[in-house]
Amino acid sequence: MKANETALNSFLSEAKTQFIIPVYQRNYDWTEDQCRQLFDDILEVGRKPGNTHFIGSIVFIHEGVYISSEVKQFVVIDGQQRLTTISLLFLALHKFALENDMEDKAHEISETYLINKFVKEESSKLKLKQSD
Repeated sequence: MKANETALNSFLSEAKTQFIIPVYQRNYDWTEDQCRQLFDDILEVGRKPGNTHFIGSIVFIHEGVYISSEVKQFVVIDGQQRLTTISLLFLALHKFALENDMEDKAHEISETYLINKFVKEESSKLKLKQSD
């Protein structure tokens, strides 16, 4: 097993990637308090330029060795609750930008963190995908 420290922003914004939540993972069940704590942690780090905050590990298996696809697929083994919550935060920011006449920012958020815009396969468009 190999561990790498990577900034979450860089990890999530990588082009043509998809994070797959496998069927054997538990359902998303974070409460509002858990989501708020993560959000507060992110805000706290954002207030101090250059600071970092360890939000926990995201453990995944790269499926690219076994599948032929234009998208790098990462099957999430651990970190699903955090990854899903952060994706929901990006979705809320996207919605906020659209509702406040910030269409360029909305498109940037969508095309960087929520979808794989230039992918042909419909099943690979979403960056975060729940297994059937």
